[in-house]
Amino acid sequence: PSAPVAPPAPAEHPVVPYASPDAPVDTSTVTRTLTFRDLGVLGPMTLRGFSPLQGFDIPLPSDEMVTRAQVVLDGALSPSLLPEASSLTLTLNEQYVGTVQVDPKNSRFGPLVFDIDPIFFTRLSHLNFLFAGEYRRDCNDLHNGVLWARVSDLSKLIITTSKLPPVRRLSRLPQPFFEKYMRGTVRVPFVFPHYNGQTDLKAAGIVASWFGKLADFRGTSFPVTLNFPAQGNAIEVGENLPIDSNGNMPSGPMLFEIPNPNDQWGTVLVVTGRNKAEVETAARVLAFSSDTLGDVPSRLVNDGSLAPRHPYDAPAFVPTDRTVRLGELIAATDLQREGGAPIGIQVPFQIPPDLFRWRQHGFPLNLHVRTPAAEAFEHEGARVDVLVNNGYIQSFPLFADSMWDKVTKKIPQQHAGALTLTASVPPWLLFGGRNQLDFSFNVSPVDRGACRRVNDAFIADVDSNSTLDFRNTYHYARLPDLSYFAGSAFPFSKMADYSQTTVVLPPQPDVETATAFLDLMGFLGASTKYPVVGIELASTADLSGVLDTKDIIVLSSLDQLGAAKQLLSRSAYQVDGASVRLGQKTFLDGLWYLFQDQDGAGPNNNAKPLLTPPIVKASLLVGGESPLAHHKSVVAILADQPAQLKQMVASLRDKQALPAVQGDLVIKNGAVLTNYRNAYSYSVGALPLWLRVEMLLERHMVLVGLLGLLGVGMVTWGTAQWLRGRARRRLQRRLAKEDDPIEP
Repeated sequence: PSAPVAPPAPAEHPVVPYASPDAPVDTSTVTRTLTFRDLGVLGPMTLRGFSPLQGFDIPLPSDEMVTRAQVVLDGALSPSLLPEASSLTLTLNEQYVGTVQVDPKNSRFGPLVFDIDPIFFTRLSHLNFLFAGEYRRDCNDLHNGVLWARVSDLSKLIITTSKLPPVRRLSRLPQPFFEKYMRGTVRVPFVFPHYNGQTDLKAAGIVASWFGKLADFRGTSFPVTLNFPAQGNAIEVGENLPIDSNGNMPSGPMLFEIPNPNDQWGTVLVVTGRNKAEVETAARVLAFSSDTLGDVPSRLVNDGSLAPRHPYDAPAFVPTDRTVRLGELIAATDLQREGGAPIGIQVPFQIPPDLFRWRQHGFPLNLHVRTPAAEAFEHEGARVDVLVNNGYIQSFPLFADSMWDKVTKKIPQQHAGALTLTASVPPWLLFGGRNQLDFSFNVSPVDRGACRRVNDAFIADVDSNSTLDFRNTYHYARLPDLSYFAGSAFPFSKMADYSQTTVVLPPQPDVETATAFLDLMGFLGASTKYPVVGIELASTADLSGVLDTKDIIVLSSLDQLGAAKQLLSRSAYQVDGASVRLGQKTFLDGLWYLFQDQDGAGPNNNAKPLLTPPIVKASLLVGGESPLAHHKSVVAILADQPAQLKQMVASLRDKQALPAVQGDLVIKNGAVLTNYRNAYSYSVGALPLWLRVEMLLERHMVLVGLLGLLGVGMVTWGTAQWLRGRARRRLQRRLAKEDDPIEP
């Protein structure tokens, strides 16, 4: 392994900070070439006669203006269409862009180039495709299969933008560092001019978790540097950073914006104070009160009081102490859709992964659904399908013809005119973390003949007062299970502010380790949608400050692990230099590994021979019980090189990689993730005594059977003994006049 990299000595912050020796890069004009797939189109768009309109959003940064734009289109039109009556029309924000005509000799078209007037663009533009098609000259059945047009998801949009003059005001935060409508990973460089160990990492971690909360599923990246980037925006964190060109120092916790000295279009947000505590205060104010900083370029801030957090009250999690309205999870406007059937409505939600339901009873779902006039649609087969995470739950008819249903719909009430449905969401279909509830409306318009037009536009509406009920549950889970950590940062996310979490880092982390730490803080903030203001930092060289009441995250290269090796003593693995091996300390441990549960990981459970070679350009994710206290957890992110640490952290937000993050050990070699499960399990949470006894008996059914037979035998033997004794007493009992002679 390479030797630890010593950080540079702290340098005095210059008045003209870190100017690049190279000539400034002109970033005033940017040309982007984006495929439709890059813009969120998951596959080719197919338009049909009954579903002729589709489109997608085009987001733009708030500090850029479009100067030139083109769409390069590829696709196909049905060869059965009449050329004079069929076409595919493009519009941007309802403004005409162009039309694709039918070519009877070639159904494919493209690449076709259409210029788009830049004046049509807004911050969030919508590009639509409208299909008009006929296959006969008199009457056309809109559901006929020959009416189709297809637009390739590899079609391109070429946009040239120019930078607008920067507006450096704190009131615009989180812009320009975070753009609400953009789709890509949020990348914000962090600059530490006075970089010295862990001094400013907590303050930077709070800011990073704030961006993680804002970015949510998009993901974040926070490269750490000692100098300002050559172009773009950045966050500068440190003590006693000069607040003006005269070199004046801050008089307290301060936030202010300055130009990037290497890029006139870039903005640097400075988070500073006279000492470490004031820098953290400025970071907290930024994370919680950015909307109250005022329309000023700089601000001396005061720390505010934060209400103490309670277990499982993270804003990301649905409440488990009351029913939850669907209108709390998404906007009421998103619960209504209009167009050609089928129509889908999606409701995302997050739950703690340790929800425990007795005997796996489902969670009640009460729906109120409204649909259009029944006369225009077929009653038979019209239904709404309810699914969760693509798992089918139940189907309900949309049109009720019974007299009672017709009468109840007309009775004045809160849900008048709505169809009331009740379903149950099975716990085994839910994930610990992100879930999605789907309502699929399937209807067909009444067939009135080929030459009789009907309005087949369908409106699907789920009342925002429909409810999900996660009450009457317990919090209990068996660990280690790294899928819980990857899905929702559990068990650390039990407290929204991570006040029960300690992160153990090398005493002098290099910039690569610091980058991995900030990326991890972004992941933690996204998991709870709350900044990590309660987190504590500790050193791998000295664990005296690590409290036994907290869960622990270790983030370190193997050669800097130091005393933190002992934090893995209750896991199934031991760190030996650059190697990680399966530890078997006692004879009973050997029996455990011999008879362990093969849980579907297959040969991955046979970890011992695979962990013998040294770890080379790879990273590890290890889970286990804390040696400092029972029912507390340790998760270690390790690598042979600091640069590999951020690769493992990146896997935690990679949708393609998440299914492989499970068990108690994950090894990442390049893009390949391999998981193992070898550790003893332990529990977190609490269950009532009667439920623990029931679970114990369920896990030992053979023993229960033997005990049952023993019990039956003992009852049988006891009953037989009692009956024999009673018979004996009856025979020995003497009755009055029993010995008197019998009179003739």
